Amino acid sequence: MSKSYLRLLDWKVVFFALLACYVLPGILVGTLLATVLQETMPQAVGNPIASILAFVSFLIPPVAGGYFAARFARSLPRLHVLVVGALGAVLSLLAFRASPRAMAAYALTSLALAALGGFMRLRSGPNDEA
Repeated sequence: MSKSYLRLLDWKVVFFALLACYVLPGILVGTLLATVLQETMPQAVGNPIASILAFVSFLIPPVAGGYFAARFARSLPRLHVLVVGALGAVLSLLAFRASPRAMAAYALTSLALAALGGFMRLRSGPNDEA
């Protein structure tokens, strides 16, 4: 990626997309998994719920981040979506350790899901509010 494209990125949009779609939900789900579910629910009920929450917490942030980036980027929305998807994958992989193969699969899936979120936003129309 050339430096001219990096200058055209609105880094505030990237930062807020990562914060709103990856960091805050990650903290919320992590807190929920660590405290509420482990202490209040029996293990037979808590484990399936924890598995579902973990699964959803890996799928929703890239889609939401891609949508957010495409929605609020004033120019080059597709590039913003790509950057948010890549940085979001890095954030997620820093938080959760896995095998190298699983990490590569998640990174590719994260980029594809971010692209899906961006596509959903860009298909719905221009960024200008009517």
